[in-house]
Amino acid sequence: MNNFKKAGFTLAETLITIGIIGIVAAMTIPTLMTKLKNDRESAILKEDYSILQQMMKMANEEGAMGSIAVGNNMDEMKEWFNTYFLPYIKTTSVCYDKAGCWNNNVKTSAGKTYTSSKTGCGGVTISFVLYNGSYVCMDDFGDFRFGVKSKGITIGILVDVNGDKQPNVVGEDIFALQFYENELLPGGYHMTKNAVDTNCSKNCTDSTPYCGTACTVKAQRQGFKLPVIPKK
Repeated sequence: MNNFKKAGFTLAETLITIGIIGIVAAMTIPTLMTKLKNDRESAILKEDYSILQQMMKMANEEGAMGSIAVGNNMDEMKEWFNTYFLPYIKTTSVCYDKAGCWNNNVKTSAGKTYTSSKTGCGGVTISFVLYNGSYVCMDDFGDFRFGVKSKGITIGILVDVNGDKQPNVVGEDIFALQFYENELLPGGYHMTKNAVDTNCSKNCTDSTPYCGTACTVKAQRQGFKLPVIPKK
């Protein structure tokens, strides 16, 4: 009986094993968490795009774009939004040119302040929170602001897929859309591939404050998989 020894680990072996597990965990957990975050935000971006596209389609069929309120009169814009858009979306709150439904410290992909307006997404805007927690901001304009051609007054939309969470950067968790010829198109749709790559970059040097708005078309072309902005 004395010839048999009990099998087991020494204290040193146990400590070494725990140390190795700790090192592996420290190396893999941040990568795993980042992947889970990207997967979740990718799914939400795809869902938001579908929700907003359907909202714009239904609103336009009811005559929304033909009777769009111009002149930045909020009373008229509020009535217009409530009539044509609100029936086709589920929101938890709506903000008529005031804070509360959008982050007020949004940055472009190049790190510049997106806008200094009180709402954080444009002048005289309507923003709202979707049932899934995404923030959405609508603004009217008539130019090539998001890399989508415009024909007269149109609607530009910014969507923040993770609501009030960081980083609040256009092209990372905030994406641009624009209504064009009866459909909602991703920001950058009418830009060349080189122009999209230049805009959707941390090194973007556009003179306008809209670096990162073309990232939406880049995300769409790769199945809404994030991230789309390459590291420096």
